[in-house]
Amino acid sequence: MISSNNRVRVYWDVLVFICIFWASLESPLRIVISYDQNLLLTGIYFFIDSVFALDIIWNCVTPEYKDGKWVVIRSEVIRDYLRSWFIIDLIAAVPFEYATLKIFGLQQSQYPYLYLILGITRILKVFRISDILHRINLAFQPTPGILRLVLFAFWVTLVAHWCAVGWLYMDDLQDYQTGQSEYIRALYWTVTTIATVGYGDITPSTDVQRIYTIFVMMLGAGVYATVIGNIASILGNLDLAKAAQMKKMAQVDSFLKARNIPNDMRRRVRDYYMYIIDRGWGEDESLLLNDLPLSLRKEVKIQLHRSLLEKVPFLKGADPALVASLVFSLKPTIFLKGDIVFKRGEKGDGLYILSEGSVDILGSDDKTVLLNLQEGQFFGELALVTEEPRSATVRTTSTCEIYTLSKSDFDQSLERFSEFRSAIEESVSNLKK
Repeated sequence: MISSNNRVRVYWDVLVFICIFWASLESPLRIVISYDQNLLLTGIYFFIDSVFALDIIWNCVTPEYKDGKWVVIRSEVIRDYLRSWFIIDLIAAVPFEYATLKIFGLQQSQYPYLYLILGITRILKVFRISDILHRINLAFQPTPGILRLVLFAFWVTLVAHWCAVGWLYMDDLQDYQTGQSEYIRALYWTVTTIATVGYGDITPSTDVQRIYTIFVMMLGAGVYATVIGNIASILGNLDLAKAAQMKKMAQVDSFLKARNIPNDMRRRVRDYYMYIIDRGWGEDESLLLNDLPLSLRKEVKIQLHRSLLEKVPFLKGADPALVASLVFSLKPTIFLKGDIVFKRGEKGDGLYILSEGSVDILGSDDKTVLLNLQEGQFFGELALVTEEPRSATVRTTSTCEIYTLSKSDFDQSLERFSEFRSAIEESVSNLKK
């Protein structure tokens, strides 16, 4: 049995999707447009029929995602497949047109409607599109709504195309050969009708066309409402966190403006929100991950904070237990340029690890820069070890992402992990010098 993580299956699904799309467009189109089924077109359909036939085998040897889990036992996969999509896939894979030509000698030009029916058998595969896109979604995990938008665009394109082909049939029931220009006019009429624009430059002239137009107009009313609703929903759901934060920023800014807060302070508030929006800090990490099992939550947190763990020297190659402990204990905080992290004389309440940006350690006059710290460095440990007030003021020189470790977690880490204690003791000794 092929693994559920095998990317070859996913790429195969993409190929099947393309073949279905081509067959759904070309099979009915060949009846209304004047062109012969030349060697190239015959080769394309031979390739498509081969892909559809091989897809039956793929469906028997690859796992099936059902009821939230992968079915990997081959007998169960084959049994479920035979009960569900096998018949449709088999009909779509059989080259009925070629068999009719070779066995009975029937030509497409003589029996166009027969060839239409035989060609439509491939279009039955279109009902597998949802399953195919679902498997692709499981493999690539794109932004929510993207594949829904792809599926929606797929069906809108097919419906417009099929309606255009239908209009050409209604145009002259005795003429089966129609040019490319006529198809473009029919597609133009279909789009304007479905989109409820209806310029009126192309109008029905027979009762059959009028009846068909009524049907398309009724379809268009539903399609138009669906288009507007779906696109608005999809675009709105592409980044819910960002949309929520933008709304919150607007509400806060409106509140501050109503309270006559100075423009400079309002600008700093907006800068803060724009930073967390751009950096993806719009959600409470702990709240979002709280439902995950502990082991998986630990792995996710380590991946989320990998950049920080790679910057801090004493965490490189450290005990995994120490890394896990710090990952769960560290609390992210954002400081804007010019903010005071803490002031001289304040009680030490935590250790600070600089993930992004830089800070200045200021002298006794709170102006002289004694030291500049960059990403991966930590500060604030002296007051925690000596239990004395802060010995210096720390000011940010850019927008900073700083992770804080509370005093209780700090003391606990000192007791449990020798490498953490060694790193802190070395840092304290350097500061005292």
